[in-house]
This record gives sequence, C-alpha cells and structure tokens, in this order.
Amino acid sequence: MERVISGVIAVPLVLGIILYGHPWLFFILITFIALAAAYEYFAMIANTGVNGFPIEGLALSFILLTGYFFEPRLLQFFVFLIPLTLFPVWFFREKNVRVAIDSIAYTLFGIFYTAGLGGYFLLIGNFEGGRQMIVFLLLVIWAGDIMAYYWGKKFGDQKLIEVVSPNKTIAGAVANVAGTLIAASLAGILFFNEIPLIHCLIVAFICGIIGQFGDLAESLIKRNCQVKDSGTLIPGHGGVLDRIDSLLFAGPAFYCYYLLFLAADFI
Repeated sequence: MERVISGVIAVPLVLGIILYGHPWLFFILITFIALAAAYEYFAMIANTGVNGFPIEGLALSFILLTGYFFEPRLLQFFVFLIPLTLFPVWFFREKNVRVAIDSIAYTLFGIFYTAGLGGYFLLIGNFEGGRQMIVFLLLVIWAGDIMAYYWGKKFGDQKLIEVVSPNKTIAGAVANVAGTLIAASLAGILFFNEIPLIHCLIVAFICGIIGQFGDLAESLIKRNCQVKDSGTLIPGHGGVLDRIDSLLFAGPAFYCYYLLFLAADFI
C-alpha cells in the first residue's frame, strides 16, 4: 500500500512539473533528484570503509548540473574543475596515502554517475519538445520495469546475473524490452505523431536494454556496499537511486540517438 500511495502522489507531480513547470522548476526537480541520488550514493559507499568527500561531491555535482542547464558548451571546463578540486581537498584533509586514490576515485565516480548521467535530462529538456520526450522515456522505462517485475516473478526461472542481482531473470529481461516496445508503440501513435513510429520503437529497444544495465550497475554498487536499498526517501520504493538507476543509463542513450538520427529533422 505504501508503494501504491507513493506512486499515486509522486508520478502526477513529477509528470506535471516536467510537462508544465517553469524552466526553473524543471531545473530544481532534476537537480533535487540527482543530488538526492548522489547523497544516497555517498551514504552507501561509507559502508565499504571509504568515506570519499560527500560535501565536496555534492557541491561539484550541483555545479555540473548548472553547467548542463545554463551553458552546456562550458561542460568541459566543469569536468576539469572536478579533479582539480578533489586532489587539493585530499591534500589538506587526509593523511593516509594508501586510501587516497580510493577516496578520490569513489567521489569522482559518484559525481559522474549521478549528476553526470542525470544531467542529460536537462539537455533533453532544452530540445524543442524535449519535455514531452522525457515523458516518453519515463513511460517506456516504467512500462519495461513493470512488465519485467510481473513476468519475471511468474515465469522467471533462469537467473540473469545472479551474483549481482539474485532476483533478476532472463525472462524478466526479455519482458522488459517487450514492455518498452509496447509502451513506445502506444505513446508514438497517441502522442508523438511528428516522430516516425520506427524511431520510437528503435530508441525504446535501445533504452530498454541499456536501462537494464543501469539497473544492474546500481545492484552491483549495493552488493558491494552490502545494502538492500539505496535509501528510504520514497516509502515503499526505497531510495531515489533505486527508482532512477535505469533512467541514468537510458537518458544519455536517448540523447545520443536523438542527436544522431532525429535532430536534423527538427532543426
């Protein structure tokens, strides 16, 4: 019941802001989600005995997200700023050379994993019709996740990668892709007539597969950190990172597909 209530409240709120919210409100939403995921990431890796630099990591994540939203052409400078900040931070705060690379590397990875990948949704939102594209991507990924959960639970016997995620099955993975294609077909016919249906299906197929790697990537992190959920912010659903793990990989895939195959048709 907690899971249902959380979904009933959160989904319309998120979709409403994405579709109709002021650009600043859209930026605040994406930034909040990415920073919440970053916070959960740093909390998880603390269980490994490597603290990293969570305060600096969150600050740099915010700077990176502002770069995505306000001036994407300056992103290369933001990327350079991140290691340029973290190494001096270690020099002034730490003394144990044996864990220096661990702390810096874990922090770097956390920034790029959460804000670096999550920031692609800010880039997509800047496209003409980009907000609708984000909703399309959300519907596709959500449909795939739902299909994978129920089909895998009922028919899944053979595990996908048991050492990483014991509950994921090959049947569920196939059902996930099928769910994305069904959702893409319906969304493409009903809401995205300006985009050829074949592109809706291809990008859904790509994102459905790559999104599952995002799910497995977060499962790998949780297994390494020995935690079940990334957090408890969303009742019945775990943490924010648990809900966006697939999207963190699917968003950049969608962005790249758009630039390579669709952008010229909409310029």
